[in-house]
Amino acid sequence: MVSCHEHGPPAVKRRRAIAVVAGAAAWLTGCDAVRAPVDTLVRWPSVAVVDLADRPSTLPASTLRPRLINVWALWCAPCRRELPALLRLSVMLAPRAIEVCTVALADDAFAVREYLAQHAAGLPGVRLAPQAPVVQALGLGVLPQTFVVAADGRVLARWRGAREWDAPALRDELDRLLDSG
Repeated sequence: MVSCHEHGPPAVKRRRAIAVVAGAAAWLTGCDAVRAPVDTLVRWPSVAVVDLADRPSTLPASTLRPRLINVWALWCAPCRRELPALLRLSVMLAPRAIEVCTVALADDAFAVREYLAQHAAGLPGVRLAPQAPVVQALGLGVLPQTFVVAADGRVLARWRGAREWDAPALRDELDRLLDSG
C-alpha cells in the first residue's frame, strides 16, 4: 500500500513534477557548447562538496597539479553522454599527473554513485547541492561546464556545453592550455 506521507496526493505529485521539469528546462536551455571567456572566473575557489560516500570534502583552490573539473547533472542528457569520453581523457592524462574530476549537481549521492559505476567507472566524482550558493557564484546556469584549472588555481579555460573529448582538435587545444599553465 502506498502511503500519502511518502508520495503525497496526486496534486502534490503533479506540482512536484512540474517544478522539476521547469527547473530542468531552465538549465537545459543553456546547453550550448560555447567557450566562455576565461576572465569571467579568474581563480577556482575552494568549494565545499560531498564525496560519493556522503562525506564532506573540498575541491581546493589550488593543488599540486593541473585539473580538469567537469560539472554535470543526472538529468542533463549532454552531461551524461560526455562522461565515458571524460573517463578516456582521464586515463590519457593520468601519466601527465593531470586530474579529471566530475562534480555532480545532485542531492542524492547514491544515484550519482550508481550512474558513474555503470557508465564511467573509475572517473573521480563528488557531489554539490544544486542550491548551494557557490553554484550561482560559479555561473553554473549552463551544464555541462568544464574548467581547466592550473595547479596554482588559475582558470585557464571554461567551456559551456558538452565536448567531444576524443576529438584530436580538442585534445590539442587542451594540451596547449595545460602546457601554458
